[in-house]
Amino acid sequence: MRIVGYKNTGLNQPPATPEEAWQRGRVLDAMLPNPLPVPRGVSRMTHAQRNAQDDARMLAVARRLNSRAQVDGTG
Repeated sequence: MRIVGYKNTGLNQPPATPEEAWQRGRVLDAMLPNPLPVPRGVSRMTHAQRNAQDDARMLAVARRLNSRAQVDGTG
């Protein structure tokens, strides 16, 4: 990852303590499995409909990840 600009504090910093590294690892591990599977098969729809479907799916994924982080106390 390459960051351009001055507001990059904290993004490339290694964890200061083993506890912080463990916590970051737990957050990343929670994101590994695909929370919502991609629908299989063939579907016909317009480009706008496909974009709306993708937006709704990504919103559902974000909600699941955020609720998981709040339950774990990582968010």
